[in-house]
Amino acid sequence: MSNFQGLGRWAGTAEVFSGDGQFLGNGADARHVQKLSDGRTRIDVSFVGPFKHAGHYFIEEQAADGNKHPIRLYQGPANIGYAETLSAGLVDAKAYWPALGLSQRFFLMILPDGKTQLSLAQMSRGEHLLYVVVGQNDFVPEGDSAPLPSLVSGTSYDLAGDPSAGRGELLLHRPCTWMGELTVLGPDQNQIGKIAFQEHCTGETDIGAVAFQNQLHVHTSAGGFVDQPSDYRLLTNHLHAWTPPNQSVAGSYSLSGGRALSGTFYYPAAHLRVWRREVVAHNGKSKAVINCWYRGDQRIGTEFGVLMIQD
Repeated sequence: MSNFQGLGRWAGTAEVFSGDGQFLGNGADARHVQKLSDGRTRIDVSFVGPFKHAGHYFIEEQAADGNKHPIRLYQGPANIGYAETLSAGLVDAKAYWPALGLSQRFFLMILPDGKTQLSLAQMSRGEHLLYVVVGQNDFVPEGDSAPLPSLVSGTSYDLAGDPSAGRGELLLHRPCTWMGELTVLGPDQNQIGKIAFQEHCTGETDIGAVAFQNQLHVHTSAGGFVDQPSDYRLLTNHLHAWTPPNQSVAGSYSLSGGRALSGTFYYPAAHLRVWRREVVAHNGKSKAVINCWYRGDQRIGTEFGVLMIQD
């Protein structure tokens, strides 16, 4: 079985956004992950930002029928829920934080260097999205102090209305090409292959322009579940992006600081929909991607990986 490899101390910063995309401020995030003698994992976590919390919880890993990746049971007290380990570097979780009264949809991916984690947490109360937390944590070797965080200077008062959270550009909407390899999992989350993947984006993305005036042109190569390249346009107000009529793909996503996205798209020719989530690293050069594919409400597989920007 492929256990998630995230033991040790991790520290970093997060950017926190409201459910409607406003920048609320940064958060300081620290975690200590240790294996216990009874086989469980203990997570000690603290987060100080627009909301604050400190506590610990236990994780028990169990084998899932027909699935080589174990499931992770979050046993409280700070975090209660369930996660799938899609690889040794990726967990996808749905959980509840009782002290905050918030439900969480969450993924965390360790980049190939083994020293960097990218994460996206969507925190809701009922069906109301309250916070989106875009995180990047670095591994802290034993005896070392945590590295200085990567921050864009500014105040939430000034940056609340800035869709780029002070960066001056939307990292996910830059005219560029992303390339890399995606791992493809089947409905039981067993690996069925790896594919080379490419995404090319062009278009007007001036964040100072009038809302609804901006368009993107997106071209992607074939993937693990759609066997033809896709070519479509998006309209964007810099907080959201959505397809206009008569496109080969139909759907929309929400943006968080132009650095993370989450949304659903339908591919009429294949009769499939995909829930897309992406997070760009602080340096803007790589992004973590996880795509969950469905036919109706039945999940038929997952794609995930790290794509690199091409100069």
